[in-house]
Amino acid sequence: MSQAATAYAYPWNEPRPAVAGPVRPLTRDEHAQGQAVLTNIRRLPRFLSAMFLTRYTNLLKSKGLHDANKWLVFQFDRRIWPRLQTVSAKNAMNLAASMRFSAEVDNYASLPGMDDKELRRLADRVAGQLLQNYEDYCDEFVAENGGDNAGLFEDATQSEFYGRIAGMARAFNITPMHWRKYRKGKLDARSAIASLSRLVNSEWWERLFKAQRTQWREALLIALGNVNRGASSYASRQAIRDVKARRQSNFDYLNSRELENVETGERFSLIDKVMASISNPEIRRKELMTMIAGVEQAAAIRGDKGMFITLTTPSKYHPTRAVGKNSPKVHFNHKWDEEAYTPKDGQRYLVKLFSKIRTAFKDAGLQVYGVRVVEPHHDATPHWHMMLFTSKKQRQQVIEIMRRYAMAEDGDERGAAKNRFDCKHLNRGGAAGYIAKYIAKNIDGYALEGERDHETGELLTDTAAAVTAWASTWRIPQFHFIGPAVARGMA
Repeated sequence: MSQAATAYAYPWNEPRPAVAGPVRPLTRDEHAQGQAVLTNIRRLPRFLSAMFLTRYTNLLKSKGLHDANKWLVFQFDRRIWPRLQTVSAKNAMNLAASMRFSAEVDNYASLPGMDDKELRRLADRVAGQLLQNYEDYCDEFVAENGGDNAGLFEDATQSEFYGRIAGMARAFNITPMHWRKYRKGKLDARSAIASLSRLVNSEWWERLFKAQRTQWREALLIALGNVNRGASSYASRQAIRDVKARRQSNFDYLNSRELENVETGERFSLIDKVMASISNPEIRRKELMTMIAGVEQAAAIRGDKGMFITLTTPSKYHPTRAVGKNSPKVHFNHKWDEEAYTPKDGQRYLVKLFSKIRTAFKDAGLQVYGVRVVEPHHDATPHWHMMLFTSKKQRQQVIEIMRRYAMAEDGDERGAAKNRFDCKHLNRGGAAGYIAKYIAKNIDGYALEGERDHETGELLTDTAAAVTAWASTWRIPQFHFIGPAVARGMA
């Protein structure tokens, strides 16, 4: 007999929870609102609709109809749905560029949830239609010239054909190769044909659509809050799995192939040759550190001073914001909602910013060189760490120029003075060691056992996979050497 039952003469004397009264049914308006939201959810890509329908079903079972309906109307429809709509509109087919593929609008809109077979069929249709149009243009040209094809491969003719075909392709949010040259009127036949060869190739379109699918899907997951310190830092779990699977597939392929010297008959394992190159993360890290040590050594010989610079984007590039000090909670950042900036957009901002800074250095006659490392914040927004060297007399001017340009856009917003630009002076002989942690964190987590990320609190040895997945997904180069002296090997 239970302890509670011993307090009563008989078990049935024990008090029981009150029986709840009848639940008020939803009003007609409440029901209509909820059903409209559910209709929108069902129209989302499968990987999203399944997520939200599961959430709704669980609320329906655990909290009841009213709470589930409130979640649909007040949480999903008012907070999440507008973000998803903005991302989808940003990635939708660009009909302003061309109406040629208007029949594919709905198919292209389903790209984030499209399977490989369906994607391949889309690529085949696009490439086939472009090829058919190109062949029609060629046939029309020959017919107009009485069957003479002598002028078919002249610069003017191929440039005209290129403009038509490339203009159609731009509907899929791409800038075709040599488009800028065409716009300047400097496109030659060889360049036109080289670009057209891509645009009529279904395999090229398949690779392009796969990259767009990955980024579009990741942008949607960022929008609904699945990429941050409270969920999955730097990249979504889906992106991390996809990158791991792709690398494992590549490894299996390389491991199954051999290279043969046709003259001697000698055979080599292809994977051994690949792992002996900078494709091996360990070799890549060592090569970068060797180059950085060389830059530092050259700076010491020249008597230049080192700086460790951090540049970040304005707050509108961040999809989330952290509220609180000790255990900050992640909330949506409504400054982001209007434009739905992606990590790629943030990288473009930083590239453009440093281009202006570099021009200012040149105009002022300042010599600056070093290395740049790109890494993500917890919500996937990129920021730059730079180890730069310059002469002692030029250092203050360099810092002032960089700070001025870093604060030019939205420099008066809260926290900008603290977060947008930071500079630390480096001691002689310690620069390479200072940046080594950032190199390792972005490659393989070497020698970072026990150290934790200051932003997410996660072990740095565990974050390398997520950071490399982030860079792979958004195709962001993580490392770059800066300055003419570095480009010439510090000669």
